[in-house]
Amino acid sequence: MSAIIILTISSLLILFFGFSKQRGVILPLSFIALIASFAMLAMGNNFWSEYLTNMISIQSSSKSFALLICAIAICIFPFFHELIKRGNEELADFIGIILLSIVGAIIMVSYQNMMTLFLGIEILSIAMYVLAGANRRSVNSNEASIKYFILGSFASAILLFGIALYYAATGSLSVINPKLINSELYQFSLLIIFSGFSFKVALAPFHFWVADVYQGTPTLFVTVMSTIVKIAGFGAFAQFVLSQNSVLPSWINWFFAFIILASMFIGNIFAYSQSSVKRILAFSSVVQSGFILMGIINLDANNSWSLIYYLTAYALASIVTFIVVYFVEEQAGSDHLDSFAGLSKSNPVLAVVMSIALISLAGVPLTAGFMSKLYVLRNINSIGFTALMVIALVLAAVSFYYYFKIINAMFSPSGDRRWSVHFSYSAVLVFITIAIIFLGVMPGVLHGFLG
Repeated sequence: MSAIIILTISSLLILFFGFSKQRGVILPLSFIALIASFAMLAMGNNFWSEYLTNMISIQSSSKSFALLICAIAICIFPFFHELIKRGNEELADFIGIILLSIVGAIIMVSYQNMMTLFLGIEILSIAMYVLAGANRRSVNSNEASIKYFILGSFASAILLFGIALYYAATGSLSVINPKLINSELYQFSLLIIFSGFSFKVALAPFHFWVADVYQGTPTLFVTVMSTIVKIAGFGAFAQFVLSQNSVLPSWINWFFAFIILASMFIGNIFAYSQSSVKRILAFSSVVQSGFILMGIINLDANNSWSLIYYLTAYALASIVTFIVVYFVEEQAGSDHLDSFAGLSKSNPVLAVVMSIALISLAGVPLTAGFMSKLYVLRNINSIGFTALMVIALVLAAVSFYYYFKIINAMFSPSGDRRWSVHFSYSAVLVFITIAIIFLGVMPGVLHGFLG
């Protein structure tokens, strides 16, 4: 609760600083707020929690998800210094909105009541609609915002319908220890609720317009969408499954398996034909969402850490890839594959960190991406979904093509551009890349931290 209060007050102060002469404190204040929130979450501070009895609980897995959200935000925020190019007024607007989106994300992963979940989703979603259309002079950005709004509205409406059915089936909006009044209606509500969640995390066949949104949204904000929004969506998904384990029907795992296969097939097929790196990464995120969903099959308190590990690995790699895309796009004017030609010669640091992030997404050994895939594949194999595991392995190998297509472009001999990136940005990217390798070599460190 303390983290939510800190971030909310800080976001409001930052929005007001945009109208004052104290604009130099905007980024430092946002960092202090994030670090303080992380510290409060880590210490388990429950200040004022009694006012939200049975509505929010930041404990166990929800605490881990909330800590991950704050940690990833801390990694992303140094790059928001680039927003100063747009003027201090817009810097305050965007930073304030992003902090509010983090509030929504924390609520999403710590809810114990369906109305709290819906509130968190709307706080996060409205912020993302604004950020998607941040480049007002770009037709693509306007299109991304409108499409994201339409898609998000459908997802929210579907989820709200599912919540209504859930209430009718259980007589309560609480997700803790549900008591079924009507088993058939409850099962139907699960189908609708999980479809709503699938919209939010871009799982096929609910992934409509994800590539258009990624391509049109300013790249710095795509980094937020691909990390914080993804963690919040799957965190909320996981919290619901964990709370309903005692009453979930057996067919639900087969429903998940269908969505996993659809996501992997559709994501890979569409990624193959793309020449825009942002669109490749968008369809790649659909495939990655399928892998993440494997961690939710048969989810319980004992194996939830593997899901958090996968989200950590994916988020770190996504930060690196989209930040490098941002710098290339800013200086080359395009995110086309040709714009990455010769990057290894002109800026070896960007090329190397991007390559490591991509091979982590592909699942190459000695990276966090490899270990995360290994854990979720082991999870589904342990419950008898061997065929799904084999198909997932084959489709993971297929995805190597489009990841290495980007790497091949960066290390091609052509290209005569010079990419200049400030040392501090390069240092953060190198630090995150080292974390990707470290977690791949020593995954037990994160396991031990999560307890």
